[in-house]
Amino acid sequence: MSFSRSTAFRHRAAPALKSAAKFIIINAVTYGPAGVTGWAVKSVARRPIRLLLAVALEPLLKRVMNRVASRFIRENDEKTAN
Repeated sequence: MSFSRSTAFRHRAAPALKSAAKFIIINAVTYGPAGVTGWAVKSVARRPIRLLLAVALEPLLKRVMNRVASRFIRENDEKTAN
């Protein structure tokens, strides 16, 4: 009896967990690079290095995060190569 309850719970909870995971990944990709860049800029004392970090680090981190997230989030109509 408990097996069927846990299985039913898992089947009902799976779509909600999948949506929550997508939400977390999308927010990490959107806000993560700016947060890391802000922390790095605040941590550096010299002004020229700060400016270089502010200009270069966020786009670089955004690209990296997009690549990582693209492995986990696939569109419904997207097919993977076999």
